[in-house]
Amino acid sequence: MITTAEHHEYTNQSSSDPDSLFLVGQDITEFNIAPNNAQYIKHLDLSYNLLEKVEGLQRFVGLRELILDNNMLSSIQLPLLPFLHTLSLNKNRVHDLDKLLDILCNCTPLLEYLSLLGNQVCPNELMHGDEEDYQNYRYSVINRLKYLKFLDSRPVLPAERYAAQNRVKIVQVVKALQEDLCPEDSLDLMMGQDTTPLDKSQDMVQRAGFGKRSYKYKGKNSEGNKFISNEDL
Repeated sequence: MITTAEHHEYTNQSSSDPDSLFLVGQDITEFNIAPNNAQYIKHLDLSYNLLEKVEGLQRFVGLRELILDNNMLSSIQLPLLPFLHTLSLNKNRVHDLDKLLDILCNCTPLLEYLSLLGNQVCPNELMHGDEEDYQNYRYSVINRLKYLKFLDSRPVLPAERYAAQNRVKIVQVVKALQEDLCPEDSLDLMMGQDTTPLDKSQDMVQRAGFGKRSYKYKGKNSEGNKFISNEDL
């Protein structure tokens, strides 16, 4: 953990730009302090450190870009960062996508650029998953982050956002149907078997064929009755 004095020294050496703070490769294990001009900093780079958590960002109210690549973060806790448009979390240990998206939706409402490459939440052929898994992951992220323009190494195209929205609607419908069905019917639905409220068993067919009919037609005024004598009715 760095001290306030060390932080001040890093700040002076990291950049001549007063609205940027670069603390790259400093073996920092915690970040929970901020310089006096924190509210004016727009770009914060903490990549290539040993961070397991990030705290103390409450004073960085004007932050636009946050780079946290190559750390040891399994999750992040962010304050409200209303102007943040870029977040890079490549090569960390993030494993809960839903939790991460909940945080980003609540704390970074204008996020446009997000990269999660090298994390467990981001499927790839080298670590786990395939192209279909990766596309489903993209659909999940794109549907939650309404202003996202770029995810990982690819832009978010209008057709992809449309597909993501439709996919979520389909999943919601299927889930609702499955919740209304008993386990056996739900299994039949997933297996593609025909389900019907009518019993198609052999016993039902036989009972239908040999059951006694109790109804007797007595309509003497029918048009067809002109050709039938009263004794036949």
